[in-house]
Amino acid sequence: MHGTLKDYIQQLESPAPADWPYVVRSPGRINLIGEHTDYTGGLVMPASINYSIHFVARPLEQPEWRLHAVDIGETYTLPLPINGRTDRLWVDYLAGIGTQFQDQGHFLPGLEIVFGGDLPRGSGMSSSAALEGGLAFLLNELLSAGLSRPKLARLCQRSSNTFLGIPSGIMDQYASLNGRAEGPIVLNCHTLESEPVKNAHSGYQLVLVNSMVSHDLSDGAYGRRVAECDEALRVVREKYPEVSHLSAASEDQLNVVADNMTPTVEKRARYVIQENERVRRAITAMEAGNATEFGRLLNESHRGLSEDYAVSCLELDFLQQTAISVVGVAGARMMGGGFGGCTINLVKTEALSDFRTEITRAYRQEFGTEPEVYPVELTAGTSFI
Repeated sequence: MHGTLKDYIQQLESPAPADWPYVVRSPGRINLIGEHTDYTGGLVMPASINYSIHFVARPLEQPEWRLHAVDIGETYTLPLPINGRTDRLWVDYLAGIGTQFQDQGHFLPGLEIVFGGDLPRGSGMSSSAALEGGLAFLLNELLSAGLSRPKLARLCQRSSNTFLGIPSGIMDQYASLNGRAEGPIVLNCHTLESEPVKNAHSGYQLVLVNSMVSHDLSDGAYGRRVAECDEALRVVREKYPEVSHLSAASEDQLNVVADNMTPTVEKRARYVIQENERVRRAITAMEAGNATEFGRLLNESHRGLSEDYAVSCLELDFLQQTAISVVGVAGARMMGGGFGGCTINLVKTEALSDFRTEITRAYRQEFGTEPEVYPVELTAGTSFI
């Protein structure tokens, strides 16, 4: 259990450990490559990491959830059954998960839930997916719902889409619930089939650099990208009705119908198709231990995200360009929804200290802000501890 949670629980009226029988670790995730392709049915290469949210829960006789968000110092009592959204987004992430189980005919039990951890919010490590997945995992066990991990990920995505109104794909929740310590997975977001990827990179460290610029995916920009991809698919299907989702289209097919799209929609579609091909090449590069090629693909991905998909920002572009100028950095790109958050960097282990020093110095000089640097390790997905 996270130390801060232990301290917090000691202050509650029932601090005895035996009274809190449920402890869940729900990890954040990184995505090595394959960004903004999940909601087009594309390929992604995520992994769960050693930054996480811990949930500690105990049963209550009262028909309510007493929720304690330790990291932000807020509490909320949610009456059961859940009847809709509240005035707090963090509560709604949890309420949405409860609603999904209600809709499947389950009677939600009274619970007191204390949660917190070391997963930075707004960093692109998907604290929201860890929040959703951790509660879904807990409820699945308490209710004996029998849902598989992929089905739990689908439930979490459905909650984001229908309860919160965020048109997210499934990658974040899937990676948090299904990650593995031995290496990333490659996930086909159309079929929900996944395969392990052998990490043969020797002497390299994955490092996240947090721009400290926060982003809000509910502000419309994310939704516009989804709509633009939907429009691209509509145009492609007029000529090629057999194409079921945008990531199934080829660049040759796109070239044929490009004149029927706006320049913006064409750019979005071309990025998606090219990014899927980069994922395929990245799998080969990682399993061959070719860090140079993998890094080149990271750089190409960032260029596409910045120029064609337009989800980067000044700070992320600066971090990426600064990173690839440091000796020992194979490649770098922005990671996550965009408009802030982190870059992901493939750095020689022996160069990690120099990288941290240089990226921090340059960013502070340019923006007057200290970035956060996180070397990350891959871990297993959501679990009881």
